[in-house]
Amino acid sequence: GRRLPRFQTPPQPSRSSPPYMATSQSISSLTELGFTDEQARVALQMSCGNVQRAVHFLLENAQAAAAVSAGPAKVLPAAPAPRAPAPAGSARPAFPADDDRALKAALDASRREAAAETKRRAEAGQAERAAAAASAPAPAPARRNPFSIAPGGSAFAAAAAAERRRAAQSGAAPPPPTPGDAAAAAAATARFAMPAASTAEQKVQSCAVRLSGHAVAVDTLLVSLERAIASPDDERCRKVSLANPTFQARVGSVAGGVDFLCAVGYQPMHGHLVLQRRDPALLWVGKAALQEAQRSLAYMNSKEAVHLQAALSLSSSEYAAEEARRRAAFLARVPDEPPEGEAGSALLCLHVGDAQHWRRFESCCTLEDALNYARSLPGTPLGAAISLSNVTLRPAVRLDANTQRGLTLQRLDLWPTGHLRVEVDA
Repeated sequence: GRRLPRFQTPPQPSRSSPPYMATSQSISSLTELGFTDEQARVALQMSCGNVQRAVHFLLENAQAAAAVSAGPAKVLPAAPAPRAPAPAGSARPAFPADDDRALKAALDASRREAAAETKRRAEAGQAERAAAAASAPAPAPARRNPFSIAPGGSAFAAAAAAERRRAAQSGAAPPPPTPGDAAAAAAATARFAMPAASTAEQKVQSCAVRLSGHAVAVDTLLVSLERAIASPDDERCRKVSLANPTFQARVGSVAGGVDFLCAVGYQPMHGHLVLQRRDPALLWVGKAALQEAQRSLAYMNSKEAVHLQAALSLSSSEYAAEEARRRAAFLARVPDEPPEGEAGSALLCLHVGDAQHWRRFESCCTLEDALNYARSLPGTPLGAAISLSNVTLRPAVRLDANTQRGLTLQRLDLWPTGHLRVEVDA
């Protein structure tokens, strides 16, 4: 027989040929759509480099694509080698059966990874919002009266309970609570609130001014405050007996004495005044106020009266010696007399009754120096308050020792010479 012609099949690609290598352009086309580089490479391998088929693969198989990018690296099956186009009319499938199984597994993994990625992004967003809320500055608390009774607070509940107990004891029905009870309680508490620190200091200073005309009370209170400041833990320095006759004679019987102790923190307790809550700042304010009172004119006059009263109990010789000593003490406070004819000196004549006393002073000497010299002169009463009047010209000008004490003689128109009359205040 005759040999039939031999038909040759078209060349087929080898199964061992290397898989399709995705280009950077194809990968970037897929990553711009939101996919990862790993997902883009797997999809391009599965679609043999066809970008449209790769997109279709990723959209329909999101979990499989996500699993590929998240899980440990797996050895993916090699992409099928390109095959020759099938003859017309044949019903050959586009992918082999083993490739279909691999594609299905990849799609399932991609769906699971997509769900895990969505959950991870939601948790990260919640963490960022929580961190932003924690780092934001806290709003400033609303200012309120610290002594007000807030509704629902312990003080408000105690007041309501006390009202109910009183109503139960009296047999009457307790009044029903009204919305205005809290506001009324807060207004009443604010009305009778404790004074502020500045008000407490002003009260201490006011009491000290009232005591300035009582030298014995000022001295006694000053010693007591100094002991309380120096020995804060000694109970004897923080307690005063109201029944003590010495305390009553020196402080208790003086207007403002007990008020001063209460102003600096003493509280009445079982017949005593006790410094229960020690406030060092308030004690120092009281000490400074008493020291300022000791420099006032009223205190000096009271001190002279006390000394004079003590001297009256002595004999005539002792009284004369005591008077001379006190006048010498006033004279010691006067600056030395400048020599006659020295430039800048002022010559003053002090009229005490019918007597005249001439003395030279520096022009920079003050009215206080002239007052001390007047008290050192015989005939000037030591136990009474005195003042000076400028009688150099008519009418006479009365000099105020409280406001003009520090003015110089030249400022008072007593330079280069002048006449002063010593007068006893009524």
